[in-house]
Amino acid sequence: MAEKTYRTIESVRKACEILGVLAEAKEPITGAEVALRMQMSQGTVMCHLATLQDAGFIQEVGGGWRLGMKLAIYWARVKANKEAERDRINKDIEQLGEG
Repeated sequence: MAEKTYRTIESVRKACEILGVLAEAKEPITGAEVALRMQMSQGTVMCHLATLQDAGFIQEVGGGWRLGMKLAIYWARVKANKEAERDRINKDIEQLGEG
């Protein structure tokens, strides 16, 4: 059976890059700064920022932008799942040691 090849969606890739720029910034940064770092038009960046804000992924703070709490909530879920997985593995290892 042939493997399907899917194309990437440019706007989603750009949004992920914007999140990366915001994650690397120590302080909230302006849309103009994001646009400069990404070599994109400020208008396009601002459309992405508005969309990311509506989704809860980023926040506007004092004229700048930073990551929002929704990403922290997702991270916390991933961490909790990994910890539960670790606990299950440790329990299996303990049982193997008893045998």
